[in-house]
Amino acid sequence: GFHFDARKNTLEYDDVMNHQRKVIYQRRQKMMRSNKEEIENLLNQILENKENKKESEKIIEEKRNKLGDEVFFETVRRIALYTTDTLWMEHLEAMDYLRSSVNLRAYGQREPIVEYKKEGLFMFKEMEKAFKEQVFSLIQTINVEIQPKMEESSPKQTLVTSHNEPNEFSDTKKLAEKKSNIGRNDPCPCSSGRKYKKCHGA
Repeated sequence: GFHFDARKNTLEYDDVMNHQRKVIYQRRQKMMRSNKEEIENLLNQILENKENKKESEKIIEEKRNKLGDEVFFETVRRIALYTTDTLWMEHLEAMDYLRSSVNLRAYGQREPIVEYKKEGLFMFKEMEKAFKEQVFSLIQTINVEIQPKMEESSPKQTLVTSHNEPNEFSDTKKLAEKKSNIGRNDPCPCSSGRKYKKCHGA
């Protein structure tokens, strides 16, 4: 009867999301355990359809040379995880909205579940494209600052990216880096509006 049909309909919608969720979760688990070879495969996938492939390859190679393999691959891994999580949450919201909107199309003699599957697949593919673009975009924002220390013979590398990563890119660290170049009568870098000597330089 009606309740059986409604339950069957709900399961069909859930099947679409479960398939997409499985793909994303498998990718995420793979990235959590990823090694150098898998990260290189990811970079190759990102580069394969780029219009300016040579230029993009050069950008990645420069970042890799500056950071060194170990730091570079770990950074790309974190960027990929961050991007996957961000896009997936946005995709879930979009799919919820789609599920509500396709039910209205039943009045136009169109089968809602068919519309949902078709548009859901299109949206998933668009998310995959966005993933590659955003990962590459974030890789471009990586900067390396060489900070020599008196007690160390080798330079220390500080990694800076444009997106926030807990524990690594805190405001305290940025403030400490600015302190060494500021005069006592200059504005304090903490943005309080007070002079440095009356704020963090007190």
